[in-house]
Amino acid sequence: MDEVEYLGSYDAYADETATMLRDQGYHYQLFAAEKRRGEDGPTDQGSYARIPEEHPEAAERTALADTTPRECQYHVHLFERVDNDTGRVVTDLYGHYEIHPYPHTPTWDLTRPWPRHYRPTWDTNDDPRSEWTYLRGVRDPRLDGILRP
Repeated sequence: MDEVEYLGSYDAYADETATMLRDQGYHYQLFAAEKRRGEDGPTDQGSYARIPEEHPEAAERTALADTTPRECQYHVHLFERVDNDTGRVVTDLYGHYEIHPYPHTPTWDLTRPWPRHYRPTWDTNDDPRSEWTYLRGVRDPRLDGILRP
């Protein structure tokens, strides 16, 4: 995970952060690959996802806008650390908005998430905005006011 996906910090251990996310409608993401923060940083301590009712504004004019919101997810990875200023444990959240890997929503089409989930396109010089299927650093509005910068 790189810094462009940083969503904010929560002043708690990762397990307490997971509880907060569940309270906001998130579920543990069974299909998530382990992520590493930076080149040689720590690996995530789990990831959580929420399937939204509507797309975020950032999805406008992307390939995600051609899908239903139920085919997408806010995907969040947790990285626990000690805050250098306070000495307290905090959890940094990194994430993105993407097509989710589940084949059963809205139908049992096993090809539906492939390749758009497992081979996403995003904001690079090679990928025009109209083809993006992965929006780095897009924060779920449910987390506004909960996370600190």
